[in-house]
Amino acid sequence: MISTLVVEDDYLIGHAVEQWLIKEGRVQWAQSVSAAKQMLDETEFDIVLLDIGLPDGSGLEVLKYIKRRRSSVGVLIMTAYGDIDSRVQGLDLGADDYLVKPIDFKELDARVRAVKRRKDGVSAMLIEYGDLSFDLVNKTVELDNESVHLSKKEVSILFILLQGQGRYYSRAMLEERLYDTSSDFEGNAIEVHISALRKKLGKTLIKTTRGLGYIIENSASDE
Repeated sequence: MISTLVVEDDYLIGHAVEQWLIKEGRVQWAQSVSAAKQMLDETEFDIVLLDIGLPDGSGLEVLKYIKRRRSSVGVLIMTAYGDIDSRVQGLDLGADDYLVKPIDFKELDARVRAVKRRKDGVSAMLIEYGDLSFDLVNKTVELDNESVHLSKKEVSILFILLQGQGRYYSRAMLEERLYDTSSDFEGNAIEVHISALRKKLGKTLIKTTRGLGYIIENSASDE
């Protein structure tokens, strides 16, 4: 059973999503930033479906609130087709995925399950991706049951990309997470580490898209 908070002020969309998801578990529906924060304080959720344009502020305020509370809840941003800026900003702030309106309910089901599985995998202290296993406690990696030696920075990059499967990370985003100041790294450091990871773990694990960044795509079980 999945516990979901729907944050959406449009009655038709909110009601339709609520009715669709209620078959999967418990659903609550908030129509404002303030109501969403109150519900998050009162209830533990697995997933938050978050609209950006709310009557008393931006849905990104809710996302920031979730991150300040260090909550493990998964967050899916709901945006209009052309609203790329809000989508990118939400992902940069820590959202796990996004949905484009009008929402396709089969896609909604798949993305909710995928985020839930990724969150469960992290809480289980082991991330598995095909033949790759990442031990979160010992920071060790195995491929085909064979130990693979990675540097500390390679481990950190792999963790970020595995935890955010299906999400692009730009070089700047990775640099911000890996280094304290710009003086701590050379300009091509990220590219060097990514190249090393590909040599050790396979050329197809980490994909690059010009203008978007690096990605480990959702595992086959999430499709």
